[in-house]
Amino acid sequence: MWYALVAQAAAQAPPPLSPDARFAVALFCNPTCSEEVADTLDDGLSMIAAKNGFPDEAPKPLRVMGMAGTDFGIPDATFVELYGVGVDRPEALEKSEEVLLAWFATPRDRAGETLAVVHAAFAAAATQGGGWVEDLDTQRLYGAEAWAKLDPKGPIVDWFVVDAAPQDPANEDGDLRLVTRGLRRYGDFELVVENVPVEAGGDVSLVMNALADALRTRSNVPFNLTLNTKTVRGTASFRSIAPREDDPEGPLLRATLEGDITVPAQEAEAAPLAPPVEAPLAPPEEAPLAPPEEAPPMPPPVAIAAATPAPAPALPPIATDRPAPATLEDTQRLALDRFARVVVPAFQAGLPSGEAVAVKVPFPTRVGGVEYMWVELTSVRGDELAGTLLNDPYDVDGLNKGDPITLRQGEMFDYVWKKADGSREGNTTAPFLR
Repeated sequence: MWYALVAQAAAQAPPPLSPDARFAVALFCNPTCSEEVADTLDDGLSMIAAKNGFPDEAPKPLRVMGMAGTDFGIPDATFVELYGVGVDRPEALEKSEEVLLAWFATPRDRAGETLAVVHAAFAAAATQGGGWVEDLDTQRLYGAEAWAKLDPKGPIVDWFVVDAAPQDPANEDGDLRLVTRGLRRYGDFELVVENVPVEAGGDVSLVMNALADALRTRSNVPFNLTLNTKTVRGTASFRSIAPREDDPEGPLLRATLEGDITVPAQEAEAAPLAPPVEAPLAPPEEAPLAPPEEAPPMPPPVAIAAATPAPAPALPPIATDRPAPATLEDTQRLALDRFARVVVPAFQAGLPSGEAVAVKVPFPTRVGGVEYMWVELTSVRGDELAGTLLNDPYDVDGLNKGDPITLRQGEMFDYVWKKADGSREGNTTAPFLR
């Protein structure tokens, strides 16, 4: 089968690849995370330094650990059917009450080594506790045995997917825009191919697999790259582009396919398509009082999973009411500014009956990480905030739910203001923390 895709001249050669790699993994516990399972995971990850956050460039393998409850989103039967890989006991998974989370950053030349350590640690913890593992960058959800069978040194097509969405969001029946998710774990650019005819989507996803594999071992991206494999032949040019709202975290490269791309018809079948989503950036939090309601799932748009013999899952739809600021840092800065200018004066003037304000605060853990918890405010005096801890700490010594907490405004991370009519203001960092 042949498709001719007309190239547009690239204005500049793509920049060098990122010096570090990043990814995230979750362990759904059965039904809660026992101390033994947590210890097994921590021991398995001990060679990766635990930190409160990541620098702009990781000098060595680093991790940030977290824990969430059911507000994180426990996979149900529909999710398992669409995105599960060897998921056993789905009825038990639906009863999971706790999720252990880990985010990783590592130098690009140590990406494979770090992925192997993370894979083994989560395999051991999931097997010991009868849990399930989710790759948060691709949203593939694995049973413990299926996860253990993955080979971190194997083909990279096992570790990323290709999502597709309408090129024009207002025209769902038009051309597609294909985007990879998961290549950032190697320190590689995520790839984008635009204006793809629907009937060519499966073939182009195979081309993107070949491009990703060809770029994997390079320290920079060539202006042009010629493919000549058993299934793909053609030339691609690359250009760095700005992300769209629903694109994955990390730098993007637009791949423009020049001339004819040859894909034998028998190889052109693609896995079922699934909706695009964002990749997680930082530790999630437990919502105060009650978790905010999300918009109901939208009908899934067309998307193409990485072309493998078996269907590849992808992430569920994003809630449509989530804000889309440029960065986590900008969002947090705006939240703290509004808290000081608007929320504090309203609180000090006296909130109406039924209203409450809680602030999200990072607490240092026993292993050198950070655990985010909510503190419901009881008083504000100048820069000093006082309140009551709303969470049961997981890995923070000397604190219990209901304990009085005192902190400075500069120590808080975000806020949420529950209004009397049931609406909420704040928690604007949440889209970056899932």
